[in-house]
Amino acid sequence: MEYRRATWFLVLSLAIAASVLGSPAKGLSAEDIAKIRQVHRQFEDTWLRGDADGVRSLFTEDCVLLPHHGGQPLVGKKEMNQFWFPTDGPRTTVTKLNLTLESIGGDGQTAYVWGTHEVAWITVQDGKTVSSSNRGTFLNILKKQADGTWKISHHMWDDPLRKVNPTR
Repeated sequence: MEYRRATWFLVLSLAIAASVLGSPAKGLSAEDIAKIRQVHRQFEDTWLRGDADGVRSLFTEDCVLLPHHGGQPLVGKKEMNQFWFPTDGPRTTVTKLNLTLESIGGDGQTAYVWGTHEVAWITVQDGKTVSSSNRGTFLNILKKQADGTWKISHHMWDDPLRKVNPTR
């Protein structure tokens, strides 16, 4: 329940910020917007290449992942690694990742990007291969670094709930 409140608070805060800022890109230069778009292209590319270090490099050290369906927030790269790149988990290969950026806004030091995603992956464990995919939404908060680059500080995503037949 606390997670849902935090999610709604974040969404409400972004909506208020967007209304105060006016146009979605107010406060961001054309160069900043291009760099933010590039971070998202790199996010797609590094996942598709299976480049875990490349994925990690796109995030701040104190990043926060807010997983789908109310999963517990994961704070810092150590928790991100355990979630996305576990050493004891099945071998997983992302085969498709398309992000559609719907809106970019911010103030020149902090930015937000929201949109939709489509992802597919293959998991191999104990000789068994399983293919999975989903579509959903995402929200990223990015921070401008001292060298002028942008990194993701918060990443939230969701996808449709799978219908489950309750047993009584």
